[in-house]
Amino acid sequence: MKTLTKKEIANFFGTSEDNLGPHFESLYQNLDMRYRVIEGKEKEDLILDILNKIENDKQIIGAPERTNVWFNGWNENLQDFLSSKDSKSIVPKFIRPNNIVRLGGQFIEPSNTFFERDYAKLLQCFVYNKYISKDIKNVYEFGCGSGFNLINLSSMRNDINLYGSDFVKSSVDLINEMGDHYGLSMKSELFNMLEPNYDYQIKENSCVFTHGAIEQLAGNFKNFINYLIQKKPKVCFHLEPTVEVYEEDNLFDYLQIKFHLKRGYSTGLLPYLKKLEKEDKIENLYFKRINFGSKFMEGYTLMSWSPK
Repeated sequence: MKTLTKKEIANFFGTSEDNLGPHFESLYQNLDMRYRVIEGKEKEDLILDILNKIENDKQIIGAPERTNVWFNGWNENLQDFLSSKDSKSIVPKFIRPNNIVRLGGQFIEPSNTFFERDYAKLLQCFVYNKYISKDIKNVYEFGCGSGFNLINLSSMRNDINLYGSDFVKSSVDLINEMGDHYGLSMKSELFNMLEPNYDYQIKENSCVFTHGAIEQLAGNFKNFINYLIQKKPKVCFHLEPTVEVYEEDNLFDYLQIKFHLKRGYSTGLLPYLKKLEKEDKIENLYFKRINFGSKFMEGYTLMSWSPK
């Protein structure tokens, strides 16, 4: 078994150990970061399994029936929270325990049953520390789902206003229930990223982020990005699967390219942001492949920018 060190994680995140942040440090100390690399015949069998999944997968991102799927998914989290009042109940059901994950160009089997969830929390700690500076007073998450990201942020900063939005009511109800239960300055409203409501205001000194939400727009994200440019938050960041950072001549990446395109996850966000920067509409564009994800694809490329 190997152990994933802070230095290695910092390298994946594109930073140094000194810049991971205090909340990262306290969380990392309590996590089991041991893992083994999947190799040989076991790796060949895994690749075959992935290829079969790609061949037979029927899910189409952005299809009309997906609205009900998302409503039912977040409603399941809502009902769990209403009965338990336990923040653990809001972990999205698609973050499954005991999964093979992608890390640093390899398939690994972690010792920690909830490695993907916990590694995502480490990434959140770093990203929040990086972008949500002390002068940020309002944070907006679009496509907030179960509130998993906002609740984790609330444990780090109790001096900011949190706003979540989603296109299904079960998500909105869950966020508002948690805000009331925990006494947080956290509110939620319905918002369709495909058809942005320009009456929805973003306050001054704000940070906007998405985490696995733009991926679900099937490439129809330009209206949303243009809405953000007009509303002018101080900084925006996204953690999204980004097919443009993969290498087509690499089998590891080729598999996730095929999976990404077969399902119809969004493509073109990074090129669009680059275009907007050239047009002098945004500034401070940054992106970093985090080299981490599920068995089928990496869902955590980091992009950040600011409207001009």
